[in-house]
Amino acid sequence: MSIPLRLLIIEDCEDDALLAVRELRRAGYDVRFERVETAVAMAAALNGQTWDLVIADYSLPQFSGKAALELLKSTGLDIPFIIISGSIGEDLAVTVMKSGANDYMMKGNVKRLIPSVERELRDAEVRRQRRAAEEALHDSEARKAAIFDSALDSIISIDHAGNIIEFNPQAERTFRYNRDDVVGRPMADLIIPARLREKHRQALIRYLATGRGSIVGQRVELTAMRSDATEFPVELSLTAISTKARPMFTAYIRDLTEQKMQEEIRERSRELEEQNIRIQEANRLKSEFLANMSHELRTPLNAVIGFAEILVDGRVGPLNPNQKEFLSDILTSGQHLLQLINDVLDLAKIEAGKMELESETFSIKKVTDEVCALMKPAASKRNIMINIEASSNHDVVTLDQRKFKQVLYNLLSNAVKFSHDNSEVKVVYGLDSKRQLQLQVKDSGIGIKDVDLPRIFREFEQLDSGATRKFPGTGLGLALTKKIIELHKGSILVQSEFGKGSTFTMTIPPLTPTDKESYAADHEAATREL
Repeated sequence: MSIPLRLLIIEDCEDDALLAVRELRRAGYDVRFERVETAVAMAAALNGQTWDLVIADYSLPQFSGKAALELLKSTGLDIPFIIISGSIGEDLAVTVMKSGANDYMMKGNVKRLIPSVERELRDAEVRRQRRAAEEALHDSEARKAAIFDSALDSIISIDHAGNIIEFNPQAERTFRYNRDDVVGRPMADLIIPARLREKHRQALIRYLATGRGSIVGQRVELTAMRSDATEFPVELSLTAISTKARPMFTAYIRDLTEQKMQEEIRERSRELEEQNIRIQEANRLKSEFLANMSHELRTPLNAVIGFAEILVDGRVGPLNPNQKEFLSDILTSGQHLLQLINDVLDLAKIEAGKMELESETFSIKKVTDEVCALMKPAASKRNIMINIEASSNHDVVTLDQRKFKQVLYNLLSNAVKFSHDNSEVKVVYGLDSKRQLQLQVKDSGIGIKDVDLPRIFREFEQLDSGATRKFPGTGLGLALTKKIIELHKGSILVQSEFGKGSTFTMTIPPLTPTDKESYAADHEAATREL
């Protein structure tokens, strides 16, 4: 089978060129050639295609073998260059060989051509393969260096003695060392906490002796140390690299600090969610219990109050003064306990989402007068004046009248209770431009400290607590008031100066037919979010 050969001939004699070609073809080469005689033609030929071999006469009319050799060298191409001449002497031949020619021969000795061509083509192939291998190695090293430098994990290599030989940029960022400062130093002293270093050294000795290691080839979580001695969690993957001398080790290290923080946050969120579910269930059970107990207590208590009223009124016969005083105390205590039970029941209904609003159009002035009339006996005993003031000409609203009375009664009774004797309580009401009810209850009593303001709407919370309490109450009135106002999609605010009095301001929008369904949906959504 013929061997392809692309041949460039620098020769002014066509016959001499054909003679060389004929010899090569006899030797089994499939020769494709081009003959040139000048530097310009040679340069064009070199640029035009790839050549396997260049044969040149030493002396040409317009060119020379030496000039041709220099032209070839200037291109950087690795092409065997052989001089065939009829007049070159040995001294000149040696000079040409030193200049870079691969061989030379006389035209009368063309038998040497074939062995020389075979040798030079073979050497050229070896050089080509070596260059390809070197380029592949260079590319491989460049790729490895790019991966090494851009890796998101720390990559640290150590020798058999445990000394650092590689320390990538991510390792510099993670452990806060400069590469030049750590290469050649023991890794254990730099990134392993002091209490774990001896264990690391013993594991290294054991691996060198037995070829076995508990973490080699495994992925494990460990504790590492930064340059400032702070410790942090890492994930380590350790690989042993066998060499002709002793093994080396490469560690791939991932900082788990952020991951651990996220895990803690997720775990805490899960715990809080479970706690919320437990709290929600406890609140539900509490509300059911209070509702059931309130019903059970109210039935016999109504009987006690009813019979006490009959006895106090004398409808079953006259009473002596002591009997009437004792029965009056029973009646007062029973009514107070009934009010407490009603408040508890209302709170339970609101929390369970079962309290319904009954829409009714009424006069604010009329209802306010009625509530103030109920409070006047208690206020008169302490010479407290209750004054009513309208801030607008409109006083007709659409609300749940019974619950509005309950709210106003709670606010007014609180104002009277905490007012000084011989003082004034003022009720100011009116409608704003959006026809929202705005009502204020102002007193000049003991006031509330700033630190206590967040507590006043909490259930069963009393600012005047303990054995030295001066003011009676259960701590449910304001909590229930706030919930009823919010049930109407309204709001309540308090302004107070300790020692000078308080002002409670409520704003309630008009009740629409859809508010009952809207509240039920809102309450169900809020319950799901807990």
